[in-house]
Amino acid sequence: MKFWIPTIALALLTVVILLAMRSGWQRKKAATQAAVGPLPPAPASFGTARTAPAEGSYLGSTLAGQWLERIPAQGLAERASGTVQLFDAGLQLVRQGTDDLYIPLDRIEAVRFDRGIAGRVSDPERLVVVTWRLEVAVDSGILLRHPQQAQELVTALQGAVQKKEAG
Repeated sequence: MKFWIPTIALALLTVVILLAMRSGWQRKKAATQAAVGPLPPAPASFGTARTAPAEGSYLGSTLAGQWLERIPAQGLAERASGTVQLFDAGLQLVRQGTDDLYIPLDRIEAVRFDRGIAGRVSDPERLVVVTWRLEVAVDSGILLRHPQQAQELVTALQGAVQKKEAG
């Protein structure tokens, strides 16, 4: 009959741990908000499409080169299914259940295939990581459903980055 004392103690400990985790996440969110700055606004017109829309999942954004250091500010850590498409103006990620993400072409610094980002390890033939600049360099991971679409996106983005660097 005395089993309820350890049960209540365990329940209280669980609540304390969950509140501490939430508090830590909120502090990290506030700190990264100041560090990354505002997201760029989407333009009225994206211009001509350079790729077809590709289905996939947005896995989140991290500080560049730190695949486990998620950026919780401005919804950049929120995973979501959706589509990704490259336009003349930049990369548009239409995410289900959260705000869309727009990455201007002039802020994209590099693109590559990778094995993991934001705590998620996946097929390196489908995981595209885009390095772009806010106030700090950011890596954003997109896991595409089909390797062929991932290759097309990487090729188009690499061509756009090279063209930008050339002139």
